[in-house]
Amino acid sequence: MKQKKLFSLALLSVLALCFVFYSCKKDKDTSPIVSVSPEPLYYYGNVGDLITFKVTVSSEIALSKVTITSTVDNETPNIALDSSVSSIGTTFNFYFRIPANLAGKSVVFDFKAENSKGKTGGTAKRLYVAAAAASQAIVLTETAGHLMYSNTSVNHDAYNLETNSGEFSLTADTASRDIQDYSGTNTTLSKEWRSPAGGKFVLYNGFDYANATDSTAISAYTTGVKYSVLYNLAVGDIIITKLGSVSTNKYAVIRITDIVDVAGKDNDYYEFKIKK
Repeated sequence: MKQKKLFSLALLSVLALCFVFYSCKKDKDTSPIVSVSPEPLYYYGNVGDLITFKVTVSSEIALSKVTITSTVDNETPNIALDSSVSSIGTTFNFYFRIPANLAGKSVVFDFKAENSKGKTGGTAKRLYVAAAAASQAIVLTETAGHLMYSNTSVNHDAYNLETNSGEFSLTADTASRDIQDYSGTNTTLSKEWRSPAGGKFVLYNGFDYANATDSTAISAYTTGVKYSVLYNLAVGDIIITKLGSVSTNKYAVIRITDIVDVAGKDNDYYEFKIKK
């Protein structure tokens, strides 16, 4: 009986040691923890402001590197920091001076850390930059009389907002079709727009179209709800879009002045003004 008790105690000791070993091993396999202060997820600033992020990284094992990337709205990510680190943890300040070209835009900062076992951890913050002051704003130039026809007609059913010209969806490159009608096989005008070029739409009928400037257009687009498809369009609708057909940040404000839907399909069209 005594031997059985001793055996049981020995077995329990072995199991306890295994549990401790497994727990320690599991702890060593955890990812680094990255925290950034101040705490809010969103920051707000103006051109010229110096933003300070305090970055703290903790890890159970030695780190290998810490990276920070910044991504402006719909642009390619930029590597702001790529630093080798061999310590268990690290704390440092990351400074960012807001440049003029970010006025009216937002930028996401992605903070990541990787340990010597390849485990990664991270967090992100978004910075909203105020639009340019009215005194610096540029008044947009208006052109009128633009026409885009039904997708089922024999006329141009798409529009290039960069060149202010109509495009045929069957022959034009996708990148040149900033807006396009989608009436399908119907003889009735769909009143539905999409952007094969990859642009997004903000429907904002309360926008001050008469006094539109580059900064008010950018601000309205940045803060507005963006749609890939617009439905039930009507005369008087105001649409702000960021052109998908160009790599630079270019915006256009569209105001629908007429929608014609007559018998048949070849003479169904939208008429609109463009400010940019």
